[in-house]
Amino acid sequence: MSRRSSDALKWATVWPLLLAALAAATLAAASAATPGARAAGVPCGESTAAPGELTLHQMRTSVLCLINRVRVHYGLDPLDYNLDLRTSATRHSVSMVVNDYFAHEGPGGSMDSRISRAGYLGGARDFVIGEDIGGGRGGRWASPMGVFEAWMQSPPHRENILDPSFRDAGVGVARGFPFGGGSGAATYTVDFGARHG
Repeated sequence: MSRRSSDALKWATVWPLLLAALAAATLAAASAATPGARAAGVPCGESTAAPGELTLHQMRTSVLCLINRVRVHYGLDPLDYNLDLRTSATRHSVSMVVNDYFAHEGPGGSMDSRISRAGYLGGARDFVIGEDIGGGRGGRWASPMGVFEAWMQSPPHRENILDPSFRDAGVGVARGFPFGGGSGAATYTVDFGARHG
């Protein structure tokens, strides 16, 4: 999902990424065929490890590394880490796990209200923001690489990752997945943005 300050709203279809019923073999075969997946073929840090083997910091930095690697592959500038966007993203991931929902809007509000509350839009006269959410239960499919590969196969999520207007990003990860999932599960949010004073 993306939003520009002109109020032109693009709604991404919320695709419940990586649920247990997802055919892992189909996803792996499809993602291996795309240039974006090939560019990300070499892991960033421990990006292929299961969530239970990683710290939240390792999961966050692996996701941002993968996003920046594929952006550079396509001739785009890498995104700068932004603490306000990370705060917004983290709050949303935690809210989805705690409140058992998987959507861009929930008890914490809409994407733009959450990002604004975190302070990212303060003083901006013009901005563009976007958000990708994903997650899964267990093993490779809940890993940073597994979620990234799923995003690259979903046109609205891929569009955010490769949007040249974005300059900043913050990744938020929560242990667990809406509707259960245990310690091997993880829920990811990436908030993207660019602002002009």
